[in-house]
Amino acid sequence: MGKLTTHVLDTSQGLPGRGIPVRLFEISNHRQLIVEAVTNDDGRCDAPLLDGDRFHPGTYELEFSVDD
Repeated sequence: MGKLTTHVLDTSQGLPGRGIPVRLFEISNHRQLIVEAVTNDDGRCDAPLLDGDRFHPGTYELEFSVDD
């Protein structure tokens, strides 16, 4: 089975993007929030955003909250 992950990098400082809220939406008939997470010290989420039976072909949108 596949999985969907993300890795956030702060290219202006050459560091991982730590503590960044991430929201994953599935886009079908409407935009539906399906997962919320926060990046860890390595700029990754602690678990895949989607995996197993939840991971299926479709259109998704990742939203990163990098500034108020």
